[in-house]
Amino acid sequence: MTRLHLPLVPKPLRWLLVVSVASVVVYYSVFAPPGSGAMEMGPLGLFPYSNWLHVTAYVGLAGAVVYALYAPPRSSWYAVGGGFLVAFGYGVAIEFVQSTLPARTFAVGDMGLNALGAGAAAIVWLGLFHVARFYRLSAIDDVEPVVQ
Repeated sequence: MTRLHLPLVPKPLRWLLVVSVASVVVYYSVFAPPGSGAMEMGPLGLFPYSNWLHVTAYVGLAGAVVYALYAPPRSSWYAVGGGFLVAFGYGVAIEFVQSTLPARTFAVGDMGLNALGAGAAAIVWLGLFHVARFYRLSAIDDVEPVVQ
């Protein structure tokens, strides 16, 4: 089986990605809710637009946290579990913040959607850890071909 070779950029850059994703999530969750209500259903017309936003936001956040936490030889379970818990906890915190805002609402269902997104990211990363080898990238010249 051919393994993918994927880079681990320096930790400060990985955490910068986490802060960036978390900032976008909190901005749209607290300050500027996305959409004007014109779009009621999400892609494929299966679920409401707001549900898609919750799931995709927390897939992105949990995925970024897993990438930031992954540090071989430490177990990949540490990164995956940490990514899920941090993303889910962040979503719970945002729901409590929303409960104090007149234009926003507290919803346990939103927490479930956040957990669904974080769980999906965790599952994808577990699969990725089985098919990929990560290597530390210290300079752009160190990039290896993805498939060798």
